[in-house]
Amino acid sequence: MIRYILPGFIALLAFGLSAFYTVPVHFFRQQNAQEMLTRIGELPSAAVRASCLEFHGAAADIFLLKTFTWVGMKIGERADLTRQEWQQLAKIIDRITDLDPRFWDPYLFAEMMLTWQAGMIDEANRLLLKAARANPNDYRPLYFLGFNEFYFRKDAAKAAPYLRQAALKPGAPAFLKGLAARFSLYGRQTLAGIIFLKGLIRQTNDEKTRRYLEKRLKALEIINSLENAVTKYRKLYGRLPEDLSELVSEGLIEEIPQDPYGGQFVILENGRVYATSELIDRNEPKRPAKGLGPENPKKAKQ
Repeated sequence: MIRYILPGFIALLAFGLSAFYTVPVHFFRQQNAQEMLTRIGELPSAAVRASCLEFHGAAADIFLLKTFTWVGMKIGERADLTRQEWQQLAKIIDRITDLDPRFWDPYLFAEMMLTWQAGMIDEANRLLLKAARANPNDYRPLYFLGFNEFYFRKDAAKAAPYLRQAALKPGAPAFLKGLAARFSLYGRQTLAGIIFLKGLIRQTNDEKTRRYLEKRLKALEIINSLENAVTKYRKLYGRLPEDLSELVSEGLIEEIPQDPYGGQFVILENGRVYATSELIDRNEPKRPAKGLGPENPKKAKQ
């Protein structure tokens, strides 16, 4: 009889203790998580580093784990973070990366959360620049910097230099090379794109990749020469040419060149030269590229 009563009593006691402690434990964990967020964010970097002695890497892991736990708790509660909490979170990531500047996970966390969730592009970019300095052979910080400038800031000109640098890093994906060149073109950095591509071609051993880059280089060189001719025309006549044929009739170019990608070159109202192909092969499906087209295609001069 006792052997049945005793297990039942123990189970009942365990259930009672669990019910008694569930709310206090949850309350304690919630308060502790909030306390950790606030204190870590407010501590000076020197104090954090000194308090961790020689265990900077381990401390960075622990602080990031606690930060993940706190953010996960907020997401679980479907609670929106306040602006002050987002700022505190940014400070925490800064302190963690002060402890271990080469620790990539906190930078990636900042890129995912501070930009998309909080709209804190400046804070995310500052951390990414820190990552780029600490990891000079890693293309990812520069890639995300370029992405943030183009996608969130709509500024291809600022994105292009970051992407050019990222494409030269070890292990950088092949698509970055063409992407950086296109951003250089539409960011009004045609000449920079030409120099960038020439450097890549010298470093490229794969024949298929070389042909791809050489084709894009040819297009950029044509655009650059046409823009130079347009600039000369404007200096001579005080206005832009009506179309490319005026450059031929005035002897500034021998003939209207063909776009290697099958499109046409047109003069925009600001004097830039635009390729209707957008430097995409016509036999490939054309995908819209937001922000990469002319400011007003209807006003382009054929």
